Amino acid sequence: VFFGMKRLRLGLILNFLMLASLAVIIPLFAQLDILSSLLLVPYGFWLLFATKLNAEICKRNPTEKKYNNAMLQDDILKLQKKAAEYAGL
Repeated sequence: VFFGMKRLRLGLILNFLMLASLAVIIPLFAQLDILSSLLLVPYGFWLLFATKLNAEICKRNPTEKKYNNAMLQDDILKLQKKAAEYAGL
């Protein structure tokens, strides 16, 4: 979602949903096997970092009318490729 579709805000929402589900899963796993729950902790830290990074990217790339700078850059790259093909390069 974040990289492929360039939907920064939707990616951030999904990150928050994954954090919420992880917060539920870790205690459930701990009831079954403590090692299983502990092995999810590094993933939780990585997910927290990714969420913070995504939030900062969203803050620096405001979305207007469902269009953001990441989408603009992607569209410019596609146009450059089409122009190069048209020019025979």
